[in-house]
Amino acid sequence: MEVSNIIQTGNSLKLNISVSNNSGYLPTVRTTKEFKINAAAVFQVKLIVTKGEKHNTYYNWIYVRFVKLHKEDDLTYTIKVNSKELNITDKNFISDDGTWHLVQDNIKQQNYSFIVTAHIDITPSACPLALLHDDTELTDFELKGEDGSISIHRAVLAAASPVLKAMLSGKWQESTDAKIEKLDTSKAALQNFKDYLYLGTLPYADLELEQLLVLASYYMIKDLEQKCIFKLVGMITAENTCDLLEIAGQLKVRRLQLAILECVEEGVIKVDDIRIHSLDCESGEESL
Repeated sequence: MEVSNIIQTGNSLKLNISVSNNSGYLPTVRTTKEFKINAAAVFQVKLIVTKGEKHNTYYNWIYVRFVKLHKEDDLTYTIKVNSKELNITDKNFISDDGTWHLVQDNIKQQNYSFIVTAHIDITPSACPLALLHDDTELTDFELKGEDGSISIHRAVLAAASPVLKAMLSGKWQESTDAKIEKLDTSKAALQNFKDYLYLGTLPYADLELEQLLVLASYYMIKDLEQKCIFKLVGMITAENTCDLLEIAGQLKVRRLQLAILECVEEGVIKVDDIRIHSLDCESGEESL
């Protein structure tokens, strides 16, 4: 079993696998190496081959598995597997314990090849606070940004963040005034922050995710921080790699730094592409 044309983009991994069965070495078990996806999990393919009673009849069982790299992150990952050649369409697995999942057991060929694509994501969890998201009568706190403010429930803030809990339960000015002013962020970022606390949703744009990561890091909301990192690494390009590294350094988010470096090491992002983009930016600044 040979693996070629390995393509890693964001949260997806694409492998071209060729199988050549030699009757002199059957039955056999073959396993690919571990391939990292988004610095969050590793993915593998396993092949078990036996020879049938009839001449040149082979039975092939194909399995996949993925293992979460960071056991302490308390997130549940799903993986979606596709392969046109194996007639697999959006086969989902909600597991990260390393279990081998059978995806094909009806291949009776000696030599064949197939392309398999694995896409990893975070399983959204139902949030009981969703009914309070649009409530305006019971809100008792305010977050004020650079261009506006949002209303929110004090108890929700305290439940989400140990920093905010200490602030709101003590004799701080913010607790007395029932608001936090002069937040160095936009009203849109604060709305995204509220949306996550009540609905568990995240924005799609990388700039919005970066602003949300700042709030998550400052207020020590670990689950939000991890989810922002996961999505940002999934959107990494040669154009934004240096900016993300700078943000990770400023916030001292080591996991984001390591995830970006792993993307470079695994070849998801090429150093030459980053260099070319940086030179182009420098040339553009000089021309101004």
